[in-house]
Amino acid sequence: MIESLTALFDRHGPARFALAAAVVLALGCTSRRVATSDFPAVTFATMPDLTERRGPSSADAVEVVLAAARDTLGVSSPRLDGDAVPTDCSGYLHALYKRADVDLFSEGRPGDNGVRAIVRWVERYGRVYRAQLAAPGDLVFFDNSYDRDGDGRLNDRLTHAGLVEQVLPDGTLLIVHATNHGIVREPMNLFRPHEATGAGGRAINAPLRRKATGDGPNTPHLMSELFAGFGSVFQRASLAGGSPPDP
Repeated sequence: MIESLTALFDRHGPARFALAAAVVLALGCTSRRVATSDFPAVTFATMPDLTERRGPSSADAVEVVLAAARDTLGVSSPRLDGDAVPTDCSGYLHALYKRADVDLFSEGRPGDNGVRAIVRWVERYGRVYRAQLAAPGDLVFFDNSYDRDGDGRLNDRLTHAGLVEQVLPDGTLLIVHATNHGIVREPMNLFRPHEATGAGGRAINAPLRRKATGDGPNTPHLMSELFAGFGSVFQRASLAGGSPPDP
């Protein structure tokens, strides 16, 4: 039986840390910088009935989101059309997609953090999936980017999210996301998930989880090692898959 991402989080997530929806949606997530992994895979739901689909479905909507993301890169206090943009990961994505008239928080429930609320929206109106490649404009979700409950275990689901901005010829994805060091563009390569650099020393997987003194030898730190799955918000003629990159 296939288990949805949110159901899996329900089963593993500690209820005692649930907060009121308004508070946690504002917090969204904590992204920490700075990679080796015995990390369990997450199973994603299949695409729901697209007759319920809301919001734009054109390539123009994707470009609106991507343009907004690029406008905020490297800006310490980003604004879009005069409005302040949140600098937590989920609030940032919510602000980007609002530019395309999509409210990613609209399916949130009491006790959800911002990332989980976004996943609920995508499960209902889009598509959540696991693959090695994704399309620009898709969302990417991460687990265990920090030890949310402080128990020293890798059991923290849906702690961070970002936006796929570009796909490079070698299969490296460029991810725009809000972190505690600003709005940044960083690489993730799921074909080579345990390598920080590729040919010529070029970065292919950025660190996401900060290294701690209590980390074991298999504690994951790279974006690729903390990857949980992708979310497609807009309908596409074809969806990204997992074909090998160009040599």
